[in-house]
Amino acid sequence: MAEIKVLVVDDARLIREHVSRIVKNHFPDYQVDAAEDGEVARNLMTKLTYDLILCDWEMPGMSGLEVLQWARQQPQYRDVPFVMITSRGERDYVLKAIQAGVNDYMGKPFEDASLVEKITKFAGKRIETSAESRRKAAQMLAAGKSAAGQVKPQKKPLGLVQLRVAVGLLKCALKDVTLQHARLALKREDGVPALLEQVVLDIEFAPGKVVQLNGFISGLNANELRIDTQFIGVDVQFADTDPEKLEQLTRFIATLQKQKKA
Repeated sequence: MAEIKVLVVDDARLIREHVSRIVKNHFPDYQVDAAEDGEVARNLMTKLTYDLILCDWEMPGMSGLEVLQWARQQPQYRDVPFVMITSRGERDYVLKAIQAGVNDYMGKPFEDASLVEKITKFAGKRIETSAESRRKAAQMLAAGKSAAGQVKPQKKPLGLVQLRVAVGLLKCALKDVTLQHARLALKREDGVPALLEQVVLDIEFAPGKVVQLNGFISGLNANELRIDTQFIGVDVQFADTDPEKLEQLTRFIATLQKQKKA
């Protein structure tokens, strides 16, 4: 397996070392490099292609936003996950990052577990084919246990949402949400949307207030590895650029983060 390369960019030495330590401790197979400002980051990124960028916004000289804008102009970085880690959570900052092509936004201060979750989401999928994973799979086979036959415990839903599709209105459990996509679970008997179908996702971001996000179905999967599974996992990719809707979504995500910390 090709080694996953992560670049940590922050002008604050303590934060830079803290983030790097989190990545190394939880993902020992990853290569972790660090840059103290945007210029150093850009130089490193021209010499090596990274698989994930964890970048601060406010830095002397070249800001995190400028690093992001530059990266999206480079062919090798057009689709590389870029997570902005910053204390600036104002609407204009968030919208500028979204427009520049950020994959996710993380506010300071943050918990270690929250950062690990972000890293897993954007780069962790590749670790499944690591030597350690192959070793564990071999042990399970030797013991007569199939990893594919085991059902992973499902995380508690974040709430209920409504998905508007061609077959009608589908009530779904919200499993995960970022500024760019949502992961849902729905009962198979209620109807299953088509892959790449255009949809509208209704999210109640405040009591009595609903934001309607336009998007499309980017993925479908069975929640259980059995042909008669009752629940279907649905991935929705947002295609909305309305600033007001994005602000409402940001407020909703911030509310969820507060609930997790409580």
